[in-house]
Amino acid sequence: MGLFDLFSKKQKKANQTFLAQQRSQQAIAKIKKLDLPADFKQQLIDAEVYEIWLSSKELRPLVNLMQDGEKIEYATVGINEKNATVLLACTNQRLIILSKKMTGESGKTIPLAQIKSVVLKHQLMYDELTLIVGNDTLDINSIDKTTAPIFAENLKKWSKIAQGNSNLDEQVEQIKKLKELLDQGILTEAEFKAKKKKILDI
Repeated sequence: MGLFDLFSKKQKKANQTFLAQQRSQQAIAKIKKLDLPADFKQQLIDAEVYEIWLSSKELRPLVNLMQDGEKIEYATVGINEKNATVLLACTNQRLIILSKKMTGESGKTIPLAQIKSVVLKHQLMYDELTLIVGNDTLDINSIDKTTAPIFAENLKKWSKIAQGNSNLDEQVEQIKKLKELLDQGILTEAEFKAKKKKILDI
């Protein structure tokens, strides 16, 4: 990679960041006018979201799906495998996918701990996102070239955090079982400590 290529990549990233900031500033006025809860609107503003449907009717199902303690980290739109326009919302707990024609509270929700891989593919006009969820693959096309990398980055970050938390939960359960075996006299104190160190990878 030559010096010109490196400069071009850095300049392209700087241009995309600037464009995203400009567009999110323009969206703030529209977000503030929505007939939705103030805390939800503030989450959209804080996440610098702009490439979504900015109507109260279309965003209400997302509001209704949000759980206590759940926060929107980023959102964008794309086209799913059935050729339907969908809203993609990455929260601190789940990936929420809503169809534009959806009027109820149903939508596809995927716990972040189940997302094994996030692959962003750059196309000429738009970007594509491929997710490995459990043993399945989920493809989303026609994502805005500016929002796609931001969304993918957030999805990767929060799914790693969720997977770390689930690993911690598993470790705690394993140690509790070992403690029960210790209390029952099945394991010695030395065996308990050795197995605990192995589980915690110390």
